[in-house]
Amino acid sequence: MRRAAPAPFLILAALVLIAIAWMRGGEYDEFYSVFLIAGHPRPDWPHHPETVAALRAFYHGHAAFGAIAHALRTGDVHPPLYFWLLALWRDGLGIGLFRLRLLSIVFTLAALAVLIRLARTIGAPPLATALITLLCYGFAYTGIVARDFALAQLLSLIGVLALIEADRRARPLPALLGGIALGAACFSNYLASFTTIAGLLWMLAVNRARPSLWIASAIGAALFIPAGVWFFLAQQGTRPGQFHPFALLPAMADLARDQGGALLGALPREGPHAAASPLEALLAAFLIILAIVIARSGLTALAPRHRALILAGIAAPPVGLLALGALFDNMPIEVRYLWLGLPYLGLALATGLRRHPWLLAPLLAIQTAAIIGLAVAPRTMQPAARTEAAAAAFLRPDTLVLIPFGNDGVGIPGPFIAAAPANMTILVARRAATTPNRAAPYRRVIIANIRVDAASRTLVPQLRAAFATACWQRETSPAAITIFDNLCLRPKAPPARSAPA
Repeated sequence: MRRAAPAPFLILAALVLIAIAWMRGGEYDEFYSVFLIAGHPRPDWPHHPETVAALRAFYHGHAAFGAIAHALRTGDVHPPLYFWLLALWRDGLGIGLFRLRLLSIVFTLAALAVLIRLARTIGAPPLATALITLLCYGFAYTGIVARDFALAQLLSLIGVLALIEADRRARPLPALLGGIALGAACFSNYLASFTTIAGLLWMLAVNRARPSLWIASAIGAALFIPAGVWFFLAQQGTRPGQFHPFALLPAMADLARDQGGALLGALPREGPHAAASPLEALLAAFLIILAIVIARSGLTALAPRHRALILAGIAAPPVGLLALGALFDNMPIEVRYLWLGLPYLGLALATGLRRHPWLLAPLLAIQTAAIIGLAVAPRTMQPAARTEAAAAAFLRPDTLVLIPFGNDGVGIPGPFIAAAPANMTILVARRAATTPNRAAPYRRVIIANIRVDAASRTLVPQLRAAFATACWQRETSPAAITIFDNLCLRPKAPPARSAPA
């Protein structure tokens, strides 16, 4: 039987991913990437009001590989491989968040092509696997953002495919190359270590009688261990308070919810343990049905050695996150952190649904609705772009827009300024007490009510309280912003006229 060509599917996937990347506003974390490769990893925003046109100087510039590595070791929590490649990409394609996102899309399309090859190798339906995976909310999201997820996904899948080829052909060279790819995935994102460990353990388990294979794979992965450890040890404790303290039962509940969200769609949770809605209850029931399909048909239809690999690929991210949380007493559990297991879920579901085709249509329908929401629903996005739009609608002459500095001056000012018109005047506010004095020459002040980290949740109410004085009158405004008009600013005197001759 003639194999279905993957090219039409990859073209469709490219259109879907490009549309999502174009329509979504800037993400908090993406501007760490933007400023890092521009040589301003922590922009020193002016302490006085300035136009957006002037502030955008921080988005330009060029950071060498050494400067990127130094900035990551001293101020971030990620290894450098992706950022080095992003810097080269930006040098060729130019600045702009959408252009930076295109690199992730290239990696994601390549990952889907590798996944199709992997599915054919183990006897899973290739295009069904790729389609289910593409429509996974967590896969599409991590596939378009200007962060290291897509590169780690690509390298991880290449590594696993190479290990399968090494096992099938009994040759150490593919095992070595597979280990190198898995090690490089960890040098792109540390969380890829979970899948890497699972792949290496699988290689050991199925090739105990052929030590040259599993030793070669381990050597390949180990090539990246010294550099990875050098970066990782320098970053411990760089983001205290980012996650809640670890508790086993809540962590398992969050994992179940976020794993379902990564597959079928997710919205930001209001609080760490928000109550489930009726829709979520229905989706949970559907997930249970899918889990039964995977257990009874999706895994049993595969060869035992491949079944073990797919099961390890599904289990590695949640088990790894639980172990990481218990070790460091926090709960690093988010939808995006489960992205590496989604291709293996796609493999298991596509295989199981061959015997239960009546479930495929509702699965794809739910996933498609979630992907549309990912592209257009404001609740799935960070608030900076829509807050900027609300502020721009209420601009008058002599208006000053205040945006909170946030934890480090990157994730809040970055996307807001990128979306704002060039003539908007902005002050990146650090302290509420001194801000009214700097705003005194302006007829109107608009406070951007962006509260997405600990510092901004504290500062925004303080800013509103600081302007609750006799000189400032609060006006009616949307929830995204707070408007004050200056009652104490004297009108400008008209120009003096010379006496008639």
